[in-house]
Amino acid sequence: MRSTRIIQGIDSHTAGCPLRLITSGFGPIRGATMVEKRADLMSRDWLRQLVLFEPRGSFNMPAAVLTEACSPDADIGMLILEPDTYPPMCGHCAMAVATIAVEAGYITAQEGETLVRLDTPAGVVPARVKVENGRAVSVTLEMPLSFLYRRDVMVATKSFGSVRADIAFGGDFYLIVKASDLGLELTTDNAWALVSAAAELRAGLKDIPVQHPTLAHVNEIYQIEIVGEGDGVRFDGKNVVVCPPTVIDRSPCGTGTASRMAMLHGKGELKVGDSFRHAGILDTVFTGQIHGEDTVGDLPAIRCTVTGSAYLTGSFNFFLDPNDPFQQGFRLTGV
Repeated sequence: MRSTRIIQGIDSHTAGCPLRLITSGFGPIRGATMVEKRADLMSRDWLRQLVLFEPRGSFNMPAAVLTEACSPDADIGMLILEPDTYPPMCGHCAMAVATIAVEAGYITAQEGETLVRLDTPAGVVPARVKVENGRAVSVTLEMPLSFLYRRDVMVATKSFGSVRADIAFGGDFYLIVKASDLGLELTTDNAWALVSAAAELRAGLKDIPVQHPTLAHVNEIYQIEIVGEGDGVRFDGKNVVVCPPTVIDRSPCGTGTASRMAMLHGKGELKVGDSFRHAGILDTVFTGQIHGEDTVGDLPAIRCTVTGSAYLTGSFNFFLDPNDPFQQGFRLTGV
């Protein structure tokens, strides 16, 4: 076997959305903080391409890299890789990493509840894993402080005219738009129409800057969250999150759920103590809850949790053949 590098890890999904956890093979990731570690990994972007692009991955698969924690208040570190970017935090990824940490033995599991404290570029994210008979049944994330950043922003688009939107933060920044304002329903049959609408909205954000009040490195919107109403039975609201270039989150999106709750709280539609059942495009559900109020800089914020379940699907060993013409993979976007 000819291989200059072997990369190992575990695959999983959270509410239908895949997560590929890299456990070894990336080599040392240097940095005194998780932000510095992310910058070091970004300087070797071919590793992200190798594990996420074809022929080893697909255009809609995110990954996480297991690292040592930088914060003394954390157990393990987690860096997120997506097909086009390195987001500071990802809720469904965090649920998957916490589940894998318990079930694969990276953390000593305690029957009942096991706390896994994840160090991320967005801060330490405590994950409370419900454990039954040694199995991780669900994960409740204590999300970063979440807030409504701007409301009633008008975004210019070619197909939909000027669209009213809100900008909120729940670990990442999101542009939140009502599906009804786009004339679209949140169904799998409309997947490409939703992706196309998100691309127009993202293009319209060029003149709308954002800056997290306390995290200098968080200063862009790349996630578009298109939202709809609940079904009156299983969920209180529904969303489709579209990530660049053409990736639809299969799950209800953890940071998107926190962002939407912060937006609803900022508009007086949710209060402390309220829960919010949030469905994704597959009608799988995350449950969010607002536990308190706080501030981020000068902005009102909420303390909230998001709960969901993840499932291990397999393990892998990737080889890097020096004669392989696609050592860094390739991408045919969306097909």
